[in-house]
Amino acid sequence: MQTGQTNIDKNWKALIKPNKLNITSNENKSIARVVAEPLEKGFGQTIGNTLRRILLSSIQGAAVTGVQIDGVLHEFSSIKGVREDVTDIVLNVKNLALKSSTNSPKKIILDAKGPK
Repeated sequence: MQTGQTNIDKNWKALIKPNKLNITSNENKSIARVVAEPLEKGFGQTIGNTLRRILLSSIQGAAVTGVQIDGVLHEFSSIKGVREDVTDIVLNVKNLALKSSTNSPKKIILDAKGPK
């Protein structure tokens, strides 16, 4: 070991560092595939999870964050006269494609009665 070089310095310098980076995306740039190689064993999953978390937290847009149904105590309940159970209703509501012109949270009230 050289003078002034710690074990940490030695370990970091010995790590396998990627020397090839390939990025391909689809035509409308909504999907990309990033390949970095070679990586140290176990680093692919670590880097992938970190990138996923960063990208998911950076997505802009509107989405349903909560659902409240009068008379329903939990998601496994059923509603009299409704074919779907509450779990299916919540999943369908979460699949809504929403568009918002503001960044602040908004509340939507849906009042429906009778067969549709």
